[in-house]
Amino acid sequence: MRIVLDMQGAQTQSRFRGIGRYALAFARAVVEERGGHDVHLVLNGLLSDSIKSVRSAFDGLLPADRIHVWTAPGPVQLIHAGNATRLAAAEIVREAFIQGLKPDLIHVTSLFEGYVGDAVTSVGVYDKHTPVSVTLYDLIPLTNRDKYLSDNARYEHYYLQKLEYLKSAAINLAISNFSRDEASSALGLDDRFVVNKSSAADGHFRPMRYEERRVEQILTRLGIKRPFILYTGGSDERKNLVRLIKAYQRLPNPDYVRTQLVFAGRMSLDFLAEMRSVRQAQDRIILTDFVSEDDLVALYNLCECFVFPSWHEGFGLPVLEAMSCGAVVVAANAASVPEVLGATEALFDPFDVDDMSAKLRLALSDEGFRERIKRYALCQSKRFSWTATARAAISAWESVVADRDQADVVSRGPSNRNVDRHDQNDDSRASDSISDETYRLISALRDRGVIPSSAEEVLWLAKALHENGEAAPTNNADAKAGG
Repeated sequence: MRIVLDMQGAQTQSRFRGIGRYALAFARAVVEERGGHDVHLVLNGLLSDSIKSVRSAFDGLLPADRIHVWTAPGPVQLIHAGNATRLAAAEIVREAFIQGLKPDLIHVTSLFEGYVGDAVTSVGVYDKHTPVSVTLYDLIPLTNRDKYLSDNARYEHYYLQKLEYLKSAAINLAISNFSRDEASSALGLDDRFVVNKSSAADGHFRPMRYEERRVEQILTRLGIKRPFILYTGGSDERKNLVRLIKAYQRLPNPDYVRTQLVFAGRMSLDFLAEMRSVRQAQDRIILTDFVSEDDLVALYNLCECFVFPSWHEGFGLPVLEAMSCGAVVVAANAASVPEVLGATEALFDPFDVDDMSAKLRLALSDEGFRERIKRYALCQSKRFSWTATARAAISAWESVVADRDQADVVSRGPSNRNVDRHDQNDDSRASDSISDETYRLISALRDRGVIPSSAEEVLWLAKALHENGEAAPTNNADAKAGG
């Protein structure tokens, strides 16, 4: 089975957040567990600043000729209405390029990309035969429309179109039982088409011992003094960070005056404005901005406790990462977080500031509580592994392809049952197929009404198609890749 992984989830700004770390780690695990399957990666050339880092992540795991780069005329980010036609054309160009790799299955590591940033994701716009699998993280904007969609018509249109693509996928691979159940309920998807593949934390998230000099170097560089309460993750409204600040302010005075509250990662301008409205002069709040993976591991290991107050998550990867490092973790009793953390005594009501503050106090001052949660967290974290996640995904893909192949056999009839799709594209057909495939592509662009009107953009499109043709594997390479 030839599996093509669309890696844009590790290329956009998502690469600085949990989704990007998830996409990259999941893809690496699939490559490691591929067995006899032929795995290829496709990268978006419009996101060129990330290509080198993604390639390097697969050094020694995947031959370089299994990593392909496509391109299209840009910019295509839909936050600007003038890019809509280019985006529609790019969706066709991307699908045509991937179809040229002759996959048995395509997996999209992050579908909801491209509103901000030049990502391009779609399902069934051009290639209506190859089954597509999608990682389903969450449906937060859909289930919280008043907060995310109602006041932004363009984003709502973008998001609802992505939902249609998601519903068109052959299978959705949810990252938790919660996100699986949410999709079944909110979208009416049959349980057969939504599978929980779960998630995991990378192996470098583990308990570490540091020399004191190294500790001081890290903390001084980030402006942190011990002890500190740690949060990392996003900063949109559902992350509940304003309530976290208020819960910190309500700590008993001995705990409050001796601790810092550290927000690790890049926080949004909206949150920074909100923070200024509730921050008190005596608060010891630290904003680190972006932190490296190594620094993040150190912060998980060095924090007095890790807190995760979000009231809606698809999984809650930072919770698992902190647990894997042996941190004392307290978190919201909401959405997927309880199935990750597990320990009910470490959970709080995310809408009750006093409850959150009381749990923080236990995590800072109650040694019995701290030792129980540390031991439990390390044990619980071992229930999640990328190996298991990759194997669950591959098993689901095998079932999808087997079902598709059986349907093809029925539709072709008995005389064609022994014909393999890859074998149909032999050299005799290849000599004729260049013009045929180009004609099909141009026809699709014309039918969608997205052939550029200006000569300059026509040239950009022609250049992109030429580059994609150059980047596609040769017939010999394709034959060597097998099926």
